[in-house]
Amino acid sequence: MSSVRSLKAAFRKEMRHLLGDISQEVIERESMTLFTLPLFQDLTKDLHQKYINGQNISIYVSMSKGEIQTKSIIQDIFSKGKLCYVPRWNGDIMDMVRLYSYEDFLSLPLNRWNIPEPKHDEEREIATQLDLIIMPGLAFDLFGNRLGHGKGYYDRYLSKCKNNSVKPPRTIALALDSQITKDKIIPTTDFDQKPDLIVSSGQIISSSIEHEK
Repeated sequence: MSSVRSLKAAFRKEMRHLLGDISQEVIERESMTLFTLPLFQDLTKDLHQKYINGQNISIYVSMSKGEIQTKSIIQDIFSKGKLCYVPRWNGDIMDMVRLYSYEDFLSLPLNRWNIPEPKHDEEREIATQLDLIIMPGLAFDLFGNRLGHGKGYYDRYLSKCKNNSVKPPRTIALALDSQITKDKIIPTTDFDQKPDLIVSSGQIISSSIEHEK
């Protein structure tokens, strides 16, 4: 276990250095084109329907750099009349709490990681049954493994969903092309949770299968 932890720490350090060099122009371009690609429409029909037909959608609020930007997706969730939930951290626990409007999202204060997050002293509805979780990650490999930022929030949350939900939500991870490692396998343990799909502007990864443009 300690060796896996060390390998993950080294992997994170390498990825953070790599992602720090990606221009905002590249991030914005990949974020804008991600869901309009025929690749996405053809290979994610099930999850696309979960997004179109599902009512309870959870989505991460993106950092300013180093990951796919989600502002336009959050706006789309509200435009379609769905319920939008975003992460709120409290110690080692993460809940998905409801946003009530796009304006509510725009007014969120920044937390210690400079990520917009609902205030901890605000009364907000906590999600009990989600249809779809759109999640981030620091790195992904071609076998569908995900490397988070080291806090284990999503791994714990997804494990809880699987254990407590009659019908667990489907999961999709969004990635910049540079976040998908082509020649390395992410070290994992039984604690790590795989998303159903990993989607970037260049490929989709599901069940150890790589789909190119």
